[in-house]
Amino acid sequence: MKKENISDALNYIDFDMVEDVYESTKANEDLNYLGPDLEKYTLPKDRLRQKNKKPKSVWLRFGAIAACFFLIVSAVIAVPMLQKANLPDVPTWDTAQYSAEDIAKLFDSMKLDGVATNAYTKIYVPDRKYLYIGNMPDDEYLKLYQHTQIDKELNEVELKAFIDAFLPKLAESLDAPIPQYSIKEKNYSTGNNTLSASVDIGSYYLSASQNPQKNSLGLSKLEGNRQIVIDGETIQIDQRLSDEEILDSILSIKNKLFGIFGISFSNAKVVRNFGSYTKHGVECVDIYFYNESAHELNSSQPRPVTDYIYIRFDNFSNYSGDIVSDSILTVSSVYYFKNRSDIGDTQHDVVANAKRISISEAEALLYNGYVFGGHSCPLCMLAQDKIDFEGYDFVDIEYVFEYSNKNETPSIGIPFYAFYKNIGTSENGNTIYAKTYVPAIEVSGYKEYFESQKDNHRSNWGVDGVG
Repeated sequence: MKKENISDALNYIDFDMVEDVYESTKANEDLNYLGPDLEKYTLPKDRLRQKNKKPKSVWLRFGAIAACFFLIVSAVIAVPMLQKANLPDVPTWDTAQYSAEDIAKLFDSMKLDGVATNAYTKIYVPDRKYLYIGNMPDDEYLKLYQHTQIDKELNEVELKAFIDAFLPKLAESLDAPIPQYSIKEKNYSTGNNTLSASVDIGSYYLSASQNPQKNSLGLSKLEGNRQIVIDGETIQIDQRLSDEEILDSILSIKNKLFGIFGISFSNAKVVRNFGSYTKHGVECVDIYFYNESAHELNSSQPRPVTDYIYIRFDNFSNYSGDIVSDSILTVSSVYYFKNRSDIGDTQHDVVANAKRISISEAEALLYNGYVFGGHSCPLCMLAQDKIDFEGYDFVDIEYVFEYSNKNETPSIGIPFYAFYKNIGTSENGNTIYAKTYVPAIEVSGYKEYFESQKDNHRSNWGVDGVG
């Protein structure tokens, strides 16, 4: 696996599956599966300023990576052209609810493309529609969310009942004998202990697990052509089709899965992920089946917060014999997640409303280098490829949620302006966008925080060094 492909893969790993499903030794091979569905419109630059003045509806979406979830209210706005020689003054909000140091903690676990000194991430797309840019909200105030999670004690009887409820039907559909399995407890230094069971089921591999929040499973084929055949039908899609056409083509498989798991969901979405390495279109496609009405956030992010089934299609070469295609994708895995508590016990609650800063104020922070999403030290930024965000191409608003490993405190969700700048073309022909974040609400202590970052690196690397 190429170095750059490893970096891309880290951006899409499904961390629930890392913790919940693939903690067995056999599962290490399956961690290489990469982890959105709509074509939002964009406007020509000469119409953006005029368009931005008109009332617009609010749309939320998810942008994703690693240990944080990204909820997005999409936006297209006017693109200014400020000059570096005339940098705007940095605005100050001394009474803000959050400090720049608080904001930085949200990004502690973000996975970056390249070295840790990058203050931006790289997004690879064959078409700008996959940036999911839509309408800018006109709201003067933006919601602040708090993720409150109820942990339940691990329960082996509950996990066994979860597995046994679908195992006979699954074995029959796979034309395999019903396997015997054992449940083991796994303990982690983070305190997130789990129960897990893994077993071969015919030529396939089944792994189920339980953590304090949910029961889950993963079905895959680790050897051979890695195709999953259910009741004689191969799980496959054609990536050349539209999202709607893909969902129509997989309708039969969806109904078979609903029968196996004894569940039915009303909604579905297609999530496409691209990178810089593969020359065969998408690197990964996820198809989610869920109930959008079960929680308001289900419509705003690709991965639902309520129960769901999803199918993941892998389309990049990690190992000898891996199957990649410009058209038909057949390397699949099936996942099922079921919350252990009622959704009322596991929520993203609106805890406050915060005044939205203007786009010009956000630009002042942007042009002065007061950005998040990577390491924000001005000295460190000198060590990366110099990206000038003046004349950026797009901006939208995203909600970034912090999730603590131990769930010691409720985690917050804060809105950001996400700025995109076209920086070239990757080896496989995809357009590369640099992406960085500026808080969309009032935040105190910018100068103090960023100066402290600079001082820390001077101490570690020498006055003239960069880290």
